[in-house]
Amino acid sequence: MQATTPGLSTTKRNYIVADPKTLRTSRVGVFAGGDIVTGGATVILAMGAGRKAAQSVHEYLTSGVWESALPAPAASVTPV
Repeated sequence: MQATTPGLSTTKRNYIVADPKTLRTSRVGVFAGGDIVTGGATVILAMGAGRKAAQSVHEYLTSGVWESALPAPAASVTPV
């Protein structure tokens, strides 16, 4: 994923790193939730992530402010 989306932090298993409260990623305007963040999980957890993401997307679109608690990825990150 790093090769196709520069600036997006991922884990060793190539899951996307997202703030657990807002589901914002290290890349401005990109939100992630569900299996791509947690790995295989229940439908209920994925639905909850979708609701969180929808709230965060709404906040971002109405305020135009991006506040992510995630650090920016290092410039020389190599996909694993």
